[in-house]
Amino acid sequence: MLKKLLLDIRIFFHGLFVGMRAADSQITGGGKDDAGDGTSIEKKQESNNLYAALLRGEVTQEVREARHEMYYAERKSKDYVYSGGGMAKKKNDIFDYEGHIENSDGHTVQIVQDNYQDQASLEDYGVDIGKVDESGSSIYQTIKMEDIAKKEYTIKIKRDFFPKFKIEEFIKKVVVKDFGEKRILDIYVSKYPVEFDRRSRMFVNMVNEIYEGNTRSEIIDFTNLSFVSRNAYGTDDLKLYSFKDFSFSDIIDFDGNYVLRFVCVPEFFGDDLIEEFYDETAAKKSQEHARREGATVDLESLAEIAARDAYDTETAENLMKQLDENDSEVHD
Repeated sequence: MLKKLLLDIRIFFHGLFVGMRAADSQITGGGKDDAGDGTSIEKKQESNNLYAALLRGEVTQEVREARHEMYYAERKSKDYVYSGGGMAKKKNDIFDYEGHIENSDGHTVQIVQDNYQDQASLEDYGVDIGKVDESGSSIYQTIKMEDIAKKEYTIKIKRDFFPKFKIEEFIKKVVVKDFGEKRILDIYVSKYPVEFDRRSRMFVNMVNEIYEGNTRSEIIDFTNLSFVSRNAYGTDDLKLYSFKDFSFSDIIDFDGNYVLRFVCVPEFFGDDLIEEFYDETAAKKSQEHARREGATVDLESLAEIAARDAYDTETAENLMKQLDENDSEVHD
């Protein structure tokens, strides 16, 4: 059993490095024998043509196909889940959210979108961490956390005023439920402040006031909430959802969170943001498994893949067993 596992691991890494070498060859535009045969030179030319067109901002047919493949292949990959043994299986088409959400109202859950924060660096805010202030202290040490927190979030909110606290900085997830022509939108925020974070503590105190009956809070006063789907449940990536005409309905204490419940009107519901990148020629080639125009065959890689696929693990295991037995007889 252990030997079979080692064989499987060896085969896995062999295939992995074949793929890595192929990717490296594509990126660098060549291989070890660029001048040997015509295939590597043609591959390099194909890559250079695509990259040159991208750099020039020229939308060639090759660019259209590459762009189509990038967006639609990424989206299609989300339909599958790894099932072990190098295999993947298609997910169930029926939407079934397995997470823990408040659903005492019994309305059908349509979308669950987590709120992600963009991971920007200090340099993105114009901060040079190598500089020092007049006192000789590093500027990095004197930056306020409020300044660092000025980042973009998956959940976007519009208001008619500048608030003390932006709820989008504290939202954990948004759940969208069916409500006829309208929608129920649940906003989840933690009921516990982050330790040693003054802003978090003040925000939670304001939400506590809402829970105690202060429904005139600025936290729940906004005109629009929107997001572009990203790793969401119930929808593909890169679809636009936007809601308006918010009416606060309830606040619920649930599983360490406060759930702020609203009734709202969908403004955009699932508008596909990658439709503009759809290319009929690329889609047809993908369906027919056709090669892109100008593409070449890497015979060496194909031979290695064929050898890997033909590798008989059971036979190899028996051979290794025989070698071990022979080795034992020699030592005896």
